[in-house]
Amino acid sequence: MNTVNNVGFSPWAALPVVALLALGCDEPLSQVELIDKTRVVGARVEVAGDPSRAAPLPGESVTVRAWVVAPEPEPAFAYDLLSCVAVESSSTVPTCDGPALATATSLAPVAGEPSIAFDAPAELTGDERLAVLGLVCPAGVPLGAAGDGRCEDGRDALAFTLDFMMDDGAHPNTNPAVTSVKLDGGELALETADTTDCALLPPVARGAQHTLRIELAPESRDLLPEESVVGHGRESLLVSYFVTSGELDHAFSLIDSDAPSTTSSAVWTSPAAVGGAPRLARLFAVVRDGRGGADFIERRVCVQP
Repeated sequence: MNTVNNVGFSPWAALPVVALLALGCDEPLSQVELIDKTRVVGARVEVAGDPSRAAPLPGESVTVRAWVVAPEPEPAFAYDLLSCVAVESSSTVPTCDGPALATATSLAPVAGEPSIAFDAPAELTGDERLAVLGLVCPAGVPLGAAGDGRCEDGRDALAFTLDFMMDDGAHPNTNPAVTSVKLDGGELALETADTTDCALLPPVARGAQHTLRIELAPESRDLLPEESVVGHGRESLLVSYFVTSGELDHAFSLIDSDAPSTTSSAVWTSPAAVGGAPRLARLFAVVRDGRGGADFIERRVCVQP
């Protein structure tokens, strides 16, 4: 793989990488849905000027944001990201066909989502796929400056990849859109993800089952290109659930292409023991269309003692 990094940090040739869709299944000692360490749970592609679009035309600018979560409620991450044109291959792990299009690096941990902005090459036809390769260190740990893919504490950085389709003018793709998040029938507001103060968050009973339900915009399932349609004409959507405590009855849910609604739910059993004070719990869901479109939500509640 021939890559160029304009900050002099090029660990890619020496590192195996994990395809983004496989993350969460690569460490069997952890429950797939439990956020007990830093995890990359998804990524979102947004075309400049229209963030609902996930497939750029040749020459358009695009931003990719990685969704990295950790047990800490306000984490900061060091990262190194590289974008490129992906090699046409049947492999589930993309590699680069030529030099990097752009890089984005922070050796020191910073708040916010690791992201990279770049232009889709104007000379492409739109039939190609683009890729982003990433390294992320555990929350609060700097990235080593040696360029060997290690964090400053000596641990290997978490490596991930994402590849996504372009638009040739006849094959658009949009991001699915979560429009509602409810717990036990009550709406969980977006603002709950902005605080750690249990006095401001919805209370829930400990050791009890709670139904987490997400609703998506009806247009979240795009029409598939005619040449790829097998039986159905629209996308199916995969929903992945994650929590920082407690247990889920399932980690994945499929919204089929011909399902009558675009809703999904999981049953969360809150932790039975929380000590003498309310305990913050964070709930996440990631929705993917399998072609590069995605959406992500976080909500917070407080489990009562």
